[in-house]
Amino acid sequence: MKCYTMKYVFFVLVSLYAAVAHAGQSQYPDFTRAQGDLCIDPYREKVSGAVTYFFDVLQPVDSLYIDARNMTFSEVRLNGEEVRFRNDGMRLWILAEQETTRQNRLTFSYSAHPEKAMYFTGWATDSDLKQIWTQGQGRYTSNWFPSFDDTNEKVEFDISVTFEKGYKVLCNGVLASVEETDSLTTWRYDMKHPMSSYLLALAIGEYDMIRDVSRNGVAMEMYYYPTDRDKAEPTYRHTKTIFDFLEKEIGVTYPWQNYKQAPVRDFLHAGMENTGLTLFADTFVVDSVGYNDRNYLNVNAHELAHQWFGNMVTARENTHHWLQEGFATYYALLAEREVFGEDYYYWKLYQSALTLISQSEQGQGEAVLNAGAGSLTFYEKGAFVLHRLREIIGDRAFRKAVTDYLEAHQYGHAETKDFMEKAERASGKDLTDFTDRWLRDSIFPEEEAIVSLRKNDFIHTYTDLSEGMFSRSQQDSLLTSEVYYPAKEAVVFLQNRDTLRVNWNQEQFRSGDIHIRQAQAMSLDTIPVALKEDYESLLSDPSYVTIEGALVKLWMNFPEEAPVYLEKTAGITGFADKNIRILWLALALSSPAYPDGTPDEIGRSKAEWKTELTGYTSGRYAYEVRRNAFGILRQLGLLHEEGVLENLVKACVHRSWNFAQSSRTLLKNLLKNETYVQEVRKLIPKLGVKEKKYLENIIPKQQ
Repeated sequence: MKCYTMKYVFFVLVSLYAAVAHAGQSQYPDFTRAQGDLCIDPYREKVSGAVTYFFDVLQPVDSLYIDARNMTFSEVRLNGEEVRFRNDGMRLWILAEQETTRQNRLTFSYSAHPEKAMYFTGWATDSDLKQIWTQGQGRYTSNWFPSFDDTNEKVEFDISVTFEKGYKVLCNGVLASVEETDSLTTWRYDMKHPMSSYLLALAIGEYDMIRDVSRNGVAMEMYYYPTDRDKAEPTYRHTKTIFDFLEKEIGVTYPWQNYKQAPVRDFLHAGMENTGLTLFADTFVVDSVGYNDRNYLNVNAHELAHQWFGNMVTARENTHHWLQEGFATYYALLAEREVFGEDYYYWKLYQSALTLISQSEQGQGEAVLNAGAGSLTFYEKGAFVLHRLREIIGDRAFRKAVTDYLEAHQYGHAETKDFMEKAERASGKDLTDFTDRWLRDSIFPEEEAIVSLRKNDFIHTYTDLSEGMFSRSQQDSLLTSEVYYPAKEAVVFLQNRDTLRVNWNQEQFRSGDIHIRQAQAMSLDTIPVALKEDYESLLSDPSYVTIEGALVKLWMNFPEEAPVYLEKTAGITGFADKNIRILWLALALSSPAYPDGTPDEIGRSKAEWKTELTGYTSGRYAYEVRRNAFGILRQLGLLHEEGVLENLVKACVHRSWNFAQSSRTLLKNLLKNETYVQEVRKLIPKLGVKEKKYLENIIPKQQ
C-alpha cells in the first residue's frame, strides 16, 4: 500500500500522487489481512462483493490507495465511519489523514466486469465445460479484487465465494465451511500467512478429486474433470514423491496450510503457482499412453517449488526475478532427477545450454540480473547458475545457503545479494567473480558449462557422438547398451540419414524399445516394402507421437492400404488437442478408397466427418484443438466451410496471445483474396464488439 507524508492541497492532485507512488514511495500503512465476500455472475461476467481490509499506520499519512481497475464502489467506511474517497478507474483513494494507529479497518462494497485476470470459459457458448478462473501474475488481480499491484505489499487473504450449486469453488487456503441454500453455495476459505496479491486465485468448475497426504502431513488435493477419471492418476503421477522430495531437499517445511491443483481450459500459461492452489493448462491432462510422450511432472514440480521460491520469499523487484523462476526451474529438475534419474537431469541442462549458447553467439545473450530479460534467461540460465554454484561450493554449503536464505526472509522479500551472502557465509568462499560471470554478464559461459556437463558419462558420450567420433560399429554397440535413450535415438537418425539398411532397421523395430521405434517412425520418410509390416506395428505403440507420425507416413507410402490404417486408428483421440483424431479426419476425407462407413464408424459419412472437423474450430473447444483444426482445414482447402470463417474471426481476439496471433496470420492471408473479404464483411453484423473493432483495422473500408 502506497502513501504520502506531504499534505495534499487540491483534490485533483490525487492523480499526481499515484505517479509518485509508482516511483517507489515508502509503505507506511501495513495492510495485514483482507476479508472478501464475493458473488460471481458468470452470465454477465460480473464479480461483486464486500471487502474488509485491516491495517496498521506506522507513520502519519494523509492518503492511501488500493489498486482497483475499472470498478465501482459504495459504502466506503474507515473504522466504521463514512470517509471521503475517490475512484479514478485505476485505484480507490482514501482521502483521510491518519495518525500512527493499529488495527484500522477499511470496508467497502464493489463490483466489476473484469476485462482480464478473471476469465469466464464456456458460459457464452454451448460448451459442455464451464469454468471461471483467474491469472494474477502479469494480468493484475486488481482487475477482479481490490488489491495491490506492488508485490512488496503482502496480505493474508480470507475469501468466501457464493456461486450456483453444482460447481466446485477453489481458492487459496483451507476450506473452512460450505453453506447451501436452494440454488447457491457459499465456500469460505481461510489463510494463515500473507502473500503478494498476484498469488490470489479462484477456480470454479465441475471437478472430482484425489486426496493424498505428504510425509509431513500436508493435505494434497488433486482435481480433475469428472469425464477424465482414467486420466487422473497418469496426470498426477509422482506428485507425492516430488512433494516429499522438495520438502526434504529444500530443508524448509512446506510453508502453507495445504496444496491444491486443478486443470483449467484455455489457460494463459503452462501453470501458475498461486499460493497453495496451482492452476495448470488442461492440455497436461493425459492418459497412460500420453504420459509417455508429454506429462505434467515438470510443470507440477516447477509450480510446487514456487511455493517456497516466489510465494513465501518474493523477489523485491524484477531485477531479481531469477530468485523465483531460476530456483523453481532448478528444483523442478532436481525433482525430475529423483523420478527419471541422473542422466535425465543432465540431458535437460544440456539442452538448455545449447539454447543459451546459441542465443549468446547471436549477440542476444542477457544478464540474469537484467530486469528486462526474457524467460529463457530467468528460467533456464537462472537454473544453470544454481547448478554451477552447487558444484563450486558443494552440496552441504549449498543446502545450508538455501535453508538460511528462506528462513531469513520467510513471508517477505529478498534480493540476489541476500542469497549470495548466505552462499558465501555457508561456503567460506568469495563468490564475487562467480556473480560477475554468471549473473551480471550477458555472455553465457559456454566452456565452463560444457566442461561441467561432460562430467556426466551420458553427456560425454552424446557430445562425442554428435561430433562424429563414433564409428558405425560403435554406434551399433550403443543401441544394445544401457546408455540413456537420446543417444540411441541419435544413432537411428544418423544411420538412416544417408543409407537405409533393411536388416538393421528390422532389428531395431524388433527391439521393443519405445524410443528407438519412435526414432524410426520419424527418421524414415520412404518406407521400403520389406519394412512395411514392421512399420505398421508402430500404430500399436504406447505413444501418440509415434502413432501420429506412423499413420501419416503409412498413408502417404501405401495409399491403397489407407482403409486398413484408418480402421485401426479410428477410435484414437490422442492428446488433449485431439492430434490423432483431427489427423484421422483429414486422412479419411482425403482417401478416395475409404468407404463412408466402417466397423468403427457405423453410419458415419464423409459429410459427417467434415462437419466434425469444422466443428472443432468453434469456441466450445479448447484453443489447442481449434488451432489444430484450423491448420488441417487450411491444408485441405476447407476454410470456406460453414461456420469456419466466423470461428476464425472470433479466434483472432482470443485471450491466448499465441492462438490469437496464429489466427490473425491465417485470416490476413485469406483476406488477400477478395472473395474472403466479402465473406468476412457479411459476418460483421453478427459479431461482437471486440471482433468488429479488430476487423476495422484489417479490412479496407468500402467506398
